[in-house]
Amino acid sequence: MDIIEIEQNGLKYSAEYVQDENVVTMLGNSGKEFTHLGGRSEEAIARTLLRTLIRKGHIEPIATE
Repeated sequence: MDIIEIEQNGLKYSAEYVQDENVVTMLGNSGKEFTHLGGRSEEAIARTLLRTLIRKGHIEPIATE
């Protein structure tokens, strides 16, 4: 598993993802998303999937200091 972190609307989010053959699966707090690579990089797909989890409310932001 790998971890990706992004900032969106001033909040930081982090999630684990895994690539198995040509499918990237992203695990959220209360859901998951997956898709085929389709010629894009694993990291680009992971960022898109994380944004989808954020939009759907399936992942909480990282606690900040």
